[in-house]
Amino acid sequence: METFTESKSVVSGALKVRAWTAFQVILGSLFLSTCAQISIPFYPVPMTMQTLGVFILALMQGGRRASYSTFLYLALISLGLPLLSGGVSNSLWLALPTAGYLIGFPVAAFIIGKLAYAKERPSSWWIMMSILLGQMVIYTLGVGNLTRFLSFKQSVLVGLLPFLPLAGVKLLMATTFGSLWLRRKS
Repeated sequence: METFTESKSVVSGALKVRAWTAFQVILGSLFLSTCAQISIPFYPVPMTMQTLGVFILALMQGGRRASYSTFLYLALISLGLPLLSGGVSNSLWLALPTAGYLIGFPVAAFIIGKLAYAKERPSSWWIMMSILLGQMVIYTLGVGNLTRFLSFKQSVLVGLLPFLPLAGVKLLMATTFGSLWLRRKS
């Protein structure tokens, strides 16, 4: 039979785990906010380091926590905090041409994190394919939303093609980081 002291210890341990998770989620959303500020103004979608931030969060935090971090980021911008690219504040971000990319962040984070942690010792190839799938989700949702404002062809021309060279660099950077991180964790 469990004693009061043992029950108290179990509850205390559970609270510590939840507090640690909450702390990681808050740090993750702040990290993503910082990545938004590293940008190249580009119309209608700025080039930022946010996708790299999503990839790193997914690899470090796993799918669930990384998606929580991105959801918190979206909640903070919904409150009107100036955390969008270039320090912009817009609580109506869902009406912006960039909304699809932002909506893709938690989905991509979850997918990448779940796939990366699905194997005990994922290879660099596995990590790269996980990240590539996440990138595809972000660009598909981003370009899809952009078609509300532009034709499909124009959306691809301004919302995908200019980003591909930098996306390749981010993919390699995140794969390298993820391979090192996940080997260290094993």
